[in-house]
Amino acid sequence: MSYHSKILRSASAAAILVSIGATQTLAQAAPPPPPATPATSNAPAAGSVIGNQAVATYLNSAGDTITVTSNTVETVVQQVAGVTLSSDNTENVAPGGKAFLPHIITNDGNGPDGFDLSAAEDDAGALETSQLVFYPDANMDGVADSATPLIETPVLAPGEQFGVVIEATVPSTNAAGATDTITVTTTSQLDGTVVDTNTDTLTVSNDAIVELVKSMVADASSAGDPNIIDAGDTVTITLTYSSTGLAAANNYVVQDVLDGNLSYVKGSARWSDAAAPLDDDNASTLADGTNGSGETIAWDHDDGQTINFSLSSVRSGRSGSVTFQAVIADTANAGIVYNTATTALNGFVSPPSNTASITVDNQYSVSIADTAINADGTANGATTSATDDDAAQNDVVTETGDVFQGATIRQEFVLTNNSNEADSLSVDFANVDYPAGTTFRIVGADGITPVIGSVGPLAIGESTKVTLIATLPTDVAPTAAGSTNYTATMTVTSDASGVTDTSTAEFTGAVLAASVDLENNVAGSEGDGAAPTNGGAPWVSNATDPGVPTTFDMVVQNNGPVSDSYNLTLAQAIPDGWTVEFRDANGTLVTNTGTIPSGAQETITVTIVPADDAPVAATPIDIQVASSVTGQADRIVNEITVNAIYDVQILEDQTAQASPGGIVDMLHTITNEGNSDITEGAITQTGLTNFSGAIFWDQNGNGEIDATDPVIDNFDDLTDGIAAGTNGLAAGETISIIYRVQTPSTATPGVSESGTLTLGTSLNGATATDADTADNANEDRIVIIAGDVTLTKYQYIDANCDGTAGTFTKTRQPVEPGQCIRYMIEASNTGSFEATEVTISDAAPAYTSITNCGGSCAETLFPAGSTATITSSAVSSDHGSVLPGGVARLEFTVEVDN
Repeated sequence: MSYHSKILRSASAAAILVSIGATQTLAQAAPPPPPATPATSNAPAAGSVIGNQAVATYLNSAGDTITVTSNTVETVVQQVAGVTLSSDNTENVAPGGKAFLPHIITNDGNGPDGFDLSAAEDDAGALETSQLVFYPDANMDGVADSATPLIETPVLAPGEQFGVVIEATVPSTNAAGATDTITVTTTSQLDGTVVDTNTDTLTVSNDAIVELVKSMVADASSAGDPNIIDAGDTVTITLTYSSTGLAAANNYVVQDVLDGNLSYVKGSARWSDAAAPLDDDNASTLADGTNGSGETIAWDHDDGQTINFSLSSVRSGRSGSVTFQAVIADTANAGIVYNTATTALNGFVSPPSNTASITVDNQYSVSIADTAINADGTANGATTSATDDDAAQNDVVTETGDVFQGATIRQEFVLTNNSNEADSLSVDFANVDYPAGTTFRIVGADGITPVIGSVGPLAIGESTKVTLIATLPTDVAPTAAGSTNYTATMTVTSDASGVTDTSTAEFTGAVLAASVDLENNVAGSEGDGAAPTNGGAPWVSNATDPGVPTTFDMVVQNNGPVSDSYNLTLAQAIPDGWTVEFRDANGTLVTNTGTIPSGAQETITVTIVPADDAPVAATPIDIQVASSVTGQADRIVNEITVNAIYDVQILEDQTAQASPGGIVDMLHTITNEGNSDITEGAITQTGLTNFSGAIFWDQNGNGEIDATDPVIDNFDDLTDGIAAGTNGLAAGETISIIYRVQTPSTATPGVSESGTLTLGTSLNGATATDADTADNANEDRIVIIAGDVTLTKYQYIDANCDGTAGTFTKTRQPVEPGQCIRYMIEASNTGSFEATEVTISDAAPAYTSITNCGGSCAETLFPAGSTATITSSAVSSDHGSVLPGGVARLEFTVEVDN
C-alpha cells in the first residue's frame, strides 16, 4: 500500500448494521497485532510532470572541451487507485445482543477517490445475516454517530481516512457456541478492481462478555479536527468497556502498550466510577478506586509504554471508562499512529479493543543556505557549500574571485528537508542586482545536470546541493575588486506545502575588461567600452520606411594580446521579414571580420532592410561581435524607427556543432499562449548567409523530419491545426518545429553562423498583436568544428519494471506510480573528425530513482568497453573515442516513487 505525502485535515467514518440468525459458543482467540504505522509515501500526485535532460562532454581534434545538452523528455503521472481496510475483528456476543466491529478505510491512491462499501456473511456457522447497513461515525471511536444509511464513502483525498463499524445483532434463538464470519469489502470507484477486505468473527456466548472500545483524540485545547494532532501535542485516550453478556464479568484485565510515538502523562488517569485520580505507582493488584457497587479498579503504569488496569467485576449491562493522556513525540513523523488494547476475562484471553488511530499532522520546514540546517534552525556543518568564500555560516554564498566579461559564476547552495515527512523541493532564483542581460540556470548535485522540476524527494533531515550558474553579459561594465556587489535570491519551496526559505548569492570579485570593442563610426555616438547602450538609450537612431535599407558604419577593435577574428551577428532578433547584411571595407558580404592583429581595427557596415509591412515604433538593432576562439564579445545597440514588430512565443535557443557540408536539426516549440486561435502569422528564419536553412513542421511530434512534414513559414501552413478545415494554432496549443541547417562543404573549423527564428506579432491578418515581446524569437548558432557531437534523449514506459522492451520516443508519455521509465541517450558524431573522451551524464528526475529491476533492466552501454558509474540518483558513462558517423549510447531505467 502507499500513502500520499499530504494528509488532509478531514476524516469521517461509517457503521454497518448486521443481523445474524443463529447461536455461538464462547471461543477464545489471540488478539490480532495492531496495523503497522504506515510510512508517508513519496509517490507523485496525479498530474505531476517528470522531466529531465542529459549532458555530454567530449574533446574535439583541437583539444577543446565541448559540452552539449539533449532535448528534454517528460512523463505525466497518471492517477492510480489504492485502498487499505483495517482491521479484522473477533467478538463474543450474547443471544439477542449486539457486537460492534470497527474498521478504517484509507485512500492510498495518488488522487481523490470514493469507495463502495459491502459486507457478506459466509454462512459457515449456520448463521444468517438479515441486513447490511452502513452508518457514519465521524470521530472513529467505534460508535455510530448517525442513523443515516450509506452505501459508499465520500470522496477521500489521498491519505484521508473513513471509519467503518459493523453493528452485528444476534437473534435470541442462537445457541451458545455458534460462530460466523463476515467479509467486509471496500472498492475503489476510480478503478473497480482495486479492493481490500477484512474478516470479522462472531461467537455466541451465554457467559460474561465485555466489549472494549478505544478512542484517541486531540486534546480539547487543540483546534481543528480531533483526529489530527501536531507533534508535541497531547492526546486523550479513552478505553470504554461494556458488559453485554448474560453474566457478570469478573476479573476483567486490560493491557494497553502505547506506540513508541506516544508518551504517557503521569497523573492523568481517571476512572468514570470514582472521583479521585488513579495512582500510577501502585502495583497492578492493589485497588486504586471503588465504585458505589463495591467494584474495584487496580491501575498500573510501568514507567514505560505499558498501561494495565483490572476490574474486580463488571455487572451485566454496566458500562464505564478509563481515560488518560499521552503526548505525541516531537520527533514523530507525519502519518497515522495506531494502537490496540488487549483484554483478558477471568484468566482467559478475550477479544481486543478496536484499533484506534490518531493522525500526526504534516509539519513542514525547508531550508536553503550555505550549509545544512538542523530542524531547530541551527547550522550543523555536515554539508556545506563548496563555492562559498565567506567562512561564516551566514546564509550567504559569496564568490570573491575575479571574472572576465561574459564569464560564468558558480555558487553552490545546500537544500535541507526538515519536515516530518519526505518531501520534494522546488528551487528558483530571482535576480536582485546582477547586470541586465545576465542569464541564470540551476544544476543539480553533480554540478552538470540541469534542475528541471523538483529536487528529491528528500528524506526527513536529508540535504542535497544545487548550484546557481550566472553567465554575465559580454558587455557588462568592468569593475574593480571590492567594488562589485552582484546579488541574486535563491528560494526553495516545499512541493507538499508551499513553505519556502531563501538564501543569497553574492559576487564581490572584479569584472575584467573584454578584449574586443565594437563602436559606431560616428563622432559622439561611438559607444566606446563595454556599454551596449547610451544610458539605456540607443547610440545611433536611424529612421527609414518599411522595406527601405538603412546602414550603420562601425569599427571593430581588437584590444586583446593576440590576433583574433570575430563573428558578426545580431544579439537580438529583428522583426520577421527584415534582413541584415554585414560587409567589410571593400563592400564584400561577410559574417566574420577576418583576422585582426592585436591593437588593430577593421571597419564594417551593417545594413538592415525592414519588412515591407505596416509601420512600427523604434526598434533596437543589437549588433554583436564575438570571437569563436576566446568567447570575448561586445555589443552596440542602435535603433531603427519603423512601424512593425512581429512576435509570438518560440522556445529553446540552441547552439549546435556541424562538420563542413553537414546537416544539423534543431527542435523548437511554438506555443499559442493567448486565449484566441491564431489563423495567420509569420514563422521565418533569418541570419544565415553561407549556411542554408529551412523550418519543418514536426506534425507527429516525434522529433524527426519525416517525408510528410512540410516546410512552413506561417501559421496558416498548419493544416487543420485548429479544426477540420481551419488552419492555424488553437489557443493554448503547442507545436514542434525542426530548424534544419546545412553547412557549405568549403567551411573551415571555427566558422560559425547564427540563424534567427522569428514569429510575427501581427496576427490574424493584422487584426491582433502579440502582447508579449520577450519571447518572440530565438537564435540558433551553428559552429563548424573538427568534431561534431549531437545528444538526443528518448524514453519509453516499462509498466511492470521487468525490462520489457518498448519503442523509444521523444514525446511526452503517461506513467503511473510504481512504473518504470527506460531512458536512452545517444551521442552521435556527425562531424568529420574523431571525438575523444566522450562522457554522458544524467540524473534521476524528481519522484524517481534509478533501478536495475532486480537485474532485468540493468544499464546498457555502447560501444563495447564503455563504463558507467551509477547511483540511485545519477549516472555517468565514459565511452572513449567516437569516430565520425559513430555513436555512444547509454540506457538506464528509473522507477517512479510509489
